This record gives sequence, structure tokens and C-alpha cells, in this order.
Amino acid sequence: MSKRGAFLMWAWVAFIGYAMFLAPSDDPGYLRQLITMDEPDPLLLSVFSMLGMFPIAFTILLIRNDEHKWPAMIFALASFGLGAFALMPYFAWVTGIPSRPLRFPKKVIAAVQHPVLLGILALGVIGLIFYGVISGDYGLYSRAFMESSFVHVMTIDFFVLAGLSVYALHWDAQKRNISVTPWLGLLPVIGILLYIGMTRNQRWKNGNEADHPEGS
Repeated sequence: MSKRGAFLMWAWVAFIGYAMFLAPSDDPGYLRQLITMDEPDPLLLSVFSMLGMFPIAFTILLIRNDEHKWPAMIFALASFGLGAFALMPYFAWVTGIPSRPLRFPKKVIAAVQHPVLLGILALGVIGLIFYGVISGDYGLYSRAFMESSFVHVMTIDFFVLAGLSVYALHWDAQKRNISVTPWLGLLPVIGILLYIGMTRNQRWKNGNEADHPEGS
């Protein structure tokens, strides 16, 4: 495991420890409001919904890189319920060196990277951001962050996913030997979608779509 991988694992352990022992222990109805759509605050709903958009973007990114011993889809699907808790171990364990052929056929990879799909997802994210920023009650969100275990961990998970996005884009760019700023990842979800759109044909142009020999 690389130094960066070890850092991710320690950060993962620290994240779990914080969520279990240091985050607020109660949830005075915020989670129920979000699940039942019982007039939740727009900013709470926006962040909650973004935690569903992040896994979609990461899934697309990982599908086109699923050429390692650990199946990426296991972690990608788990991230829909666990967020960064599920993705951090994958990026810690997997190196940039392929160890098997890609698990998904080129047609599937092309479909999930299609500009129309990426554009629809990006528009949805932009809508969520504007809805939360313009209509949200920041005082209510602040109180919820201090009172609710769910909102507290959800909020931290959002920022961890943004930081993990930067790492993931750097990891992907290194695999493709291209120069694209990973700081795009700081744009929540949109940064990953933009990066995928910018680099969606890079692997094929470099002729790297062929099966890889077994490696580490």
C-alpha cells in the first residue's frame, strides 16, 4: 500500500471513529422529514440529494477503471448507502496498475460516459445546488448540524466526498498519463462529471482498451 493509500485508510478509520463516538447521538426528526418528504428544509434536502448524486458520478468513473482485483462495483453500489465510508477503502487498496481486463464492455463504458447522460446529471446537480443555496435556512441547518447525528455525519460525508473526488481525479489522470487538474473535484459532483466528459475518449485514443497482463 502506498503512502497515499495508508493516509486514506487512517482517514477512513478516523472518520468511522468520529461518526461513532464524537458526532451528536440524537436525531430530532430531521432524517424522518427527509425520508418522508415532510417539508424538509431545502438546504438539508439539497445536501441529502447530493449524497445520492456523488455515488452516480463515482460509479461512472469507476466503471471505466474496473480493471483491478477488487471489483469496483461492490464499493460503488455500497456508496449509495454508505457514501465515503464505502469508497475510501477502494482507493486505498487499489493501485494505478491494472491486474485484469476491464470488467465492462466498451459499449457499456461508452453509454455511461455519453455526453447527454453527463449533461442531464450536471443539470440536476446544478438545480439541487441553486435550490439549497437560494431557498435554504442556514440557521436551521446549523442547528441541525449540532443536534442531529444524521445531519452531522451527512454534512461531513459531503465534504469528505468532495476531497475524495480530488484524489480520484488525480488517480484517474495518472492512469491515463494525462494532465488535467484534479481540483475540478472540489466542484461537488459537477467536477467529476466535467472530468469524465473531458477524458471520456482518452483511453481509446491511447490504445489502452486492450486486455492488460496480470499485475499487482
